[in-house]
Amino acid sequence: MKKVSKLMMAAFVAVFFLSACGPKEQKIYIASINDMHANIDNFPKLGGIVDSLRSVHPDLLLFSAGDMRSGNPINDRYAEPCKPMIELMNTVGFNLACFGNHEWDGGPIGIRNVLGWAKFPFVCANVTFDDTLQMPNVYPYTVFERNGLKLGVIGAIQLGLNGLPDSHPDNCVGSHFVPIEDVLPQYIDELKDCNAIFLLSHCGYEADRETAEKFPQLTAIFGGHTHTRVAEKQLVGDVMITQAESKIKYLTLSTFTFRDGKLVDKDMQLLSVKDFPKRDEKVAAMVKEYNSDPFFSTVVAQNLTPVDSYESLGCLMTDAIRTITGADMGFQNPGGVRFDTLSVRPVTIKDVFTLDPFDNEIIEYTLSGEEIIRLMKCCFITDHGPIYCSGCSYKYKVDDNGEMTDIEVTLENGKPLDMKAKYKVVMNSYMTSVFDYEHEDEGHSTFRTSNDMMMEFLAQHPDLDYGKTSRVTEE
Repeated sequence: MKKVSKLMMAAFVAVFFLSACGPKEQKIYIASINDMHANIDNFPKLGGIVDSLRSVHPDLLLFSAGDMRSGNPINDRYAEPCKPMIELMNTVGFNLACFGNHEWDGGPIGIRNVLGWAKFPFVCANVTFDDTLQMPNVYPYTVFERNGLKLGVIGAIQLGLNGLPDSHPDNCVGSHFVPIEDVLPQYIDELKDCNAIFLLSHCGYEADRETAEKFPQLTAIFGGHTHTRVAEKQLVGDVMITQAESKIKYLTLSTFTFRDGKLVDKDMQLLSVKDFPKRDEKVAAMVKEYNSDPFFSTVVAQNLTPVDSYESLGCLMTDAIRTITGADMGFQNPGGVRFDTLSVRPVTIKDVFTLDPFDNEIIEYTLSGEEIIRLMKCCFITDHGPIYCSGCSYKYKVDDNGEMTDIEVTLENGKPLDMKAKYKVVMNSYMTSVFDYEHEDEGHSTFRTSNDMMMEFLAQHPDLDYGKTSRVTEE
């Protein structure tokens, strides 16, 4: 009996010794979301799902990949714009965020306010600010320590063809940008002692894939900007790419497994926020308070037919600015139309400002037919889609280089666009600042904004019927 006991004791000691000296497994959990665009109404469920995840994974990190604002006037036109979103993010417990291009919609003062309110840092490696702006709480990267591991996170912002994020250039004064690939080598080298290096990116899905190919040292990229729903694990080499669509409909949970400090596995799950059965009641109370302003529920029109396309709403927006200015034609960039559906119901002031959160100044030009064609081609490349119009319709083809060709414009009176004739044309100031096409007239301001003209148009046309309106045809 003693001999058996000694053997059992020896076996126990051996197992204990092997387990103590065997590989140590460590797991890192990171929840990431992007392009929330001030959809505060989904925040109670976001709070609920984050609370549930943290009850299982107490060391969970929560990241935002940019574009917290621009999409909901409750937030964007608050007395202190964007404060509701930041207060909600503080309450839910975000650990980190990077800038999105729409963070610049508030200009440098708006960014400085956001940085001051946030109880979490911002990272962006490819922007610097003038010292006079005194931007607090923003770094090229930061390092977290979890489960004995060091995790470096670098931030990145997309740049358009003009070298600026996709926002009005006037809002970028005092901000200086470089392509992210120009600075990544430096910061990756500074983080070489970390167990993992992540990129928190607002550059877009395809751009993130290109970055992953160029920089295989990265562990994963938590992305944003293109509103891409990445439902299954995507690898470029060994770099995992994630993105969770937009407006807090989804959240990505990424899991990284290490043994003795070395990464051995990575995986992700796309979780539905909108379908989550629980909500955070404290967050829900905050959202209810933000939504209590009666001004935004004021009815300004009735929508008679359901609208299910960006173009139909773009036609409404261009009709408004053309009608109020008496122009021959009105144009709208597709990126400036911020929702694509409108059910049969009363239209409120909140709807107007949600459709067009930017409320840019309207600029009037005298353009020839040839210059209008150049404008259309420029929009297709710069804004990634066909321009929306009023006072005309058109059809076009796309060549192998992705450029518009064979554009045929028909005026409202049924006549073709005269290449040599001059036309009175109106468009928003973002387009005039960003679209680079050859034209003679420098334009002049109407000193009125797009939403100011929209409100006047709705007062004249209180019954809307744009459900089937289409003026653009790709052949």
